[in-house]
Amino acid sequence: MTTEQHTKTSKRDNAELLALHKRRMKNAGFHRLSLWVSDELAQHLANERRRGECGGRTLERLLLGEAAKRPTYPHGSTEDEEQGPRRQVSRVRA
Repeated sequence: MTTEQHTKTSKRDNAELLALHKRRMKNAGFHRLSLWVSDELAQHLANERRRGECGGRTLERLLLGEAAKRPTYPHGSTEDEEQGPRRQVSRVRA
């Protein structure tokens, strides 16, 4: 497989996975938001983010508090839910 073929395959596979993720989130009652924030707010959110936590969960935790009931997150099919935690990705913060 050439580099060009690999890139096309990866982009297609990624697009399919992203579409599947969006569909699952929407079906689970989540709503997608896109927003612009100041540098100060972006830095505050980055500082408040916990390991393995996505930006949406950080924002949800800060707005609703620790005691808020977390909606069921659709990691995938029912078989996927029994496989345990998802892998953690290390992030480097500036």
